[in-house]
Amino acid sequence: MFKNIFFTLIAFVCAAALASCGKDNVNDPHGSTAVPRQVTVSRVADREGSSVIYFKLPDDKNIKFVRAEWTTDDGKHMDATASFYTDSLVAEGFRDACTVEVRLYSVSTGNVASEPVRQTVSPRTPPYLAIAERVAVNPYFRGIRIDADNETKSRLSFFIYKRNDTVQGGWQELGQLHTSAPKVEYAIKGQDTLEATFAVRVKDGFGHWSEYKQHVLTPWWEELCDKGMYSECRVHRLDDISGEYVFDDKCADWDGHQMHSWGGSDVAFSRLWDDLKMKSAASCYHTKPQGSKIPQSFCIDLGKEYSLSRAMVWMRASDTRMGGSSDDWQHVWKGGMPKLARIYGSTYIGSDPAHNLADNLSDPSWLFIGEGFFTRADGSSDPLPSGVGTDDDRLKLENGFEIVFSIPAGQKIRYVRFQTVELYSFATAVMLSELEFHGSDK
Repeated sequence: MFKNIFFTLIAFVCAAALASCGKDNVNDPHGSTAVPRQVTVSRVADREGSSVIYFKLPDDKNIKFVRAEWTTDDGKHMDATASFYTDSLVAEGFRDACTVEVRLYSVSTGNVASEPVRQTVSPRTPPYLAIAERVAVNPYFRGIRIDADNETKSRLSFFIYKRNDTVQGGWQELGQLHTSAPKVEYAIKGQDTLEATFAVRVKDGFGHWSEYKQHVLTPWWEELCDKGMYSECRVHRLDDISGEYVFDDKCADWDGHQMHSWGGSDVAFSRLWDDLKMKSAASCYHTKPQGSKIPQSFCIDLGKEYSLSRAMVWMRASDTRMGGSSDDWQHVWKGGMPKLARIYGSTYIGSDPAHNLADNLSDPSWLFIGEGFFTRADGSSDPLPSGVGTDDDRLKLENGFEIVFSIPAGQKIRYVRFQTVELYSFATAVMLSELEFHGSDK
């Protein structure tokens, strides 16, 4: 009895489903072969290297999508599609500013195309050419540096060359950067401090190249300060209880570089110069997470005086995957990663403890020499969401963060104070992997 009722219900449901399909779908299961009506172009927005075509769909339920076809100014056939639920599509891939015709087709559910609607577009100079023309190329420490604004956030490749008549073509490639970041900042190092001819070329995602833009430059001299001479320089503090000047690590409310350790960790102050950047998240500089305050600072004795040019900072991480099987997502652009840091320098650590107060950097013998705002590749400073960063974020972590110093000519520095002013979270532990200082002892 139950089986008969069950099969009767199944038969009824199937019959209802077939009836609801309608005669058209039963007879033509692959969609209608009727020619769809054409779209109407409402406006065109010409941009750098592309044009956005806005259109209105006709009252035709037979339309599945809209297809556009065009031939670029260098002869490439291109096409793009827009679904039934959108009102625009983008024509791109142009070599230069030009005027071309785009053909728009309505396409039915049975893949039947309408007659084309012909629309003229006039894309402006593409980003790769515009940026190649305005990119700033300047001498840098043992190399050159390029800077450019990529306001359209186009995916571009920058190639850096040096004139060398002994290689084929006469140009020796020194490096390349692939990025869609709005601010392009890239430095080539390791060059002689002799006048030479350098060049930059920019390539877009469609295989177009700019011309060589040449610059005759003389790189600045610098060297890596000898890490073997670095040492911890303890600073003093006025103890609230005793009223005496004492070393920071003897103070109950000390806000400096006391270490925080955990099972499997290998933290130490000397990890700041052990050359293990991006090797192990457990081997790092890590202050205590509770009972401390921000700002925090620590002091390094470089071992001798230098005319400092810059510092390089690497954050706590063991690789740059920032997600998946990596545990580094919890350390970069969140947690105890510094967001803003300032660096001060001095020629001496005097016998007067008041000179070395941990929270007194207004002493005139401490010279403010630079600061770093450690943003993500796109310039944002919000904590990293979901533990997944971009390829540009990963590259930025690997290369380290640069702080270029502004120091009066002839000013020597031996002692440096690294002050963390702001973190990416409310935690009060400061986490760093490596610090390098560059300059000259000449």
